[in-house]
Amino acid sequence: MKSFLAAVAMALVALPVGAEDAALLLQRVTENRPAKDISLKGRLFPTREKFVPVEILLKTLPAETRTIYRGGATELLVVQPLHGAAKYYLKGKGELTGQARLGKLLDSHFTFYDLALPYLRWPDPKLVGEERSRGRDCHLVEVTGTNQPYARVKLWIDKEYAAMLRAEAYNENGDPVRRFSVSSFRKVDDIWIPGGMEAAFVPAGQALPAQERSRLEIFDGNYDAKLPAEEFDERKFAPTGN
Repeated sequence: MKSFLAAVAMALVALPVGAEDAALLLQRVTENRPAKDISLKGRLFPTREKFVPVEILLKTLPAETRTIYRGGATELLVVQPLHGAAKYYLKGKGELTGQARLGKLLDSHFTFYDLALPYLRWPDPKLVGEERSRGRDCHLVEVTGTNQPYARVKLWIDKEYAAMLRAEAYNENGDPVRRFSVSSFRKVDDIWIPGGMEAAFVPAGQALPAQERSRLEIFDGNYDAKLPAEEFDERKFAPTGN
């Protein structure tokens, strides 16, 4: 399992285009991880009117990926094992569970929960068709959740590079509640790194395209950062006073 950033990075190794088993397809997405540590600088626009400078640190380990999101006094660690559920740690608060996982990163529409894209690991995915997104041919995959914030999520997976380009989440009534998409990519060494990402919230009773939107833009980075493991130790995120 990977972070939002890592899950949409596209390795420049073409995959066969054709009929796919949905579980195998999503497995390819989650296993398509950057080989090196990455340090990125970006701007998070919670709304159109303001932005917050952010730093994103991604460390790839044999059994998991660890990602830190920093902005102002906020520091979030997302730990994504290759197998199993993601864990979230907010500096000064410790591990986040339950509804606390739905907190907003820097008051944006990127929630802590969504940054790990946990629905890529939901069981029994179904391949339901093909559509284009951002000019790319995509497999359309649908997953359903049990005891999750969303009842159902539709995923647009690039047919050639097994990268997630778009996701739409629905509640138990079938109403759209959240959308994620990649608006641009940047080529770095042997992978494509997302240059722009959007998260949109659909107010109750509304329908797409009615939405409130936040945007994350990446403008600089070190793509062989060799980040120290201790930087990603969850004990550094323990509740204040511990």
